[in-house]
Amino acid sequence: IMPGNVTFQTNSAQIQPAFYSTLNQVAQSLNEFQNSSIRVTGHTDNTGNDSINIPLSQNRAQAVAQYLSSQGVNYSRLQTAGMGSSYPIASNSSAAGREQNRRVELEVIYHQQ
Repeated sequence: IMPGNVTFQTNSAQIQPAFYSTLNQVAQSLNEFQNSSIRVTGHTDNTGNDSINIPLSQNRAQAVAQYLSSQGVNYSRLQTAGMGSSYPIASNSSAAGREQNRRVELEVIYHQQ
């Protein structure tokens, strides 16, 4: 699972330019190792409710998957899911913690032939 450094602004699914380099490296690795796929899971902080956070987390995952696809990764190798605020990695009681929770996680899955 990639480090939790692909984060988002509040209420946004737009990828921040600072993370393109990380995503480009992921795309390059996926293009090199064709026996792998990737699960992109979106998350939110706990502001808002599930009716907002679940679609937002899904949109974050889809934005990353679409970006990886634009870098040559076959979209059929990409799985997306949105978890809303269900799995925080930091406390939502501070701005810094909420920022860490507004993220996507990238899990590379190797498929043996």
